[in-house]
Amino acid sequence: LTITLEPVGYDELRERHGSNVRQRLNPYIDFPGQIPQRRIVVFDAVFETSLSNIDVQIREIKLGIGGQVGNAASVEYLNNLWKGYIKETPWEATIPAVTRRTMLPREFSVLPGEPAIGYLVFAERYPKEGGAGLLEIPVITDKGDRGTLEYEMYFTENGIDAEAPEANTGIFAQTEEESADS
Repeated sequence: LTITLEPVGYDELRERHGSNVRQRLNPYIDFPGQIPQRRIVVFDAVFETSLSNIDVQIREIKLGIGGQVGNAASVEYLNNLWKGYIKETPWEATIPAVTRRTMLPREFSVLPGEPAIGYLVFAERYPKEGGAGLLEIPVITDKGDRGTLEYEMYFTENGIDAEAPEANTGIFAQTEEESADS
């Protein structure tokens, strides 16, 4: 299993989806007055496998920042957060269309040669100033094997500094020999 995660910053999100002005409401920017007290964190994500089928459930993926832990957002969850702001506006149809087109689905399977590609999104009450972070991605194979991939990161007010994973669990756990070699 290979998971590629690339943080998508506000500038890139504005370029891709608009800047919340002049009828270009961006579902991934926590614009003042919209989705209050939420920090939206977006990753370009690619899940690939070469051997086993892998099942992933979005709401089981967790991200902790500065002691605050939250689950990954489903399309429905993010659309529900925006519902009160877009009701009876021109964005009532466009925001859900953008999130459905760009986000990973609530549940998906990764098959050999068929990667899952989309945004992995978190919209929780994370501290705006950032802090130490941990991303945990639990997966299960078609044979019932389970494991959790963990990625340590440091969040700033405007971005993310990722580090190499150190302690994965289950089928992704490193043996003592592998740890000594790295």
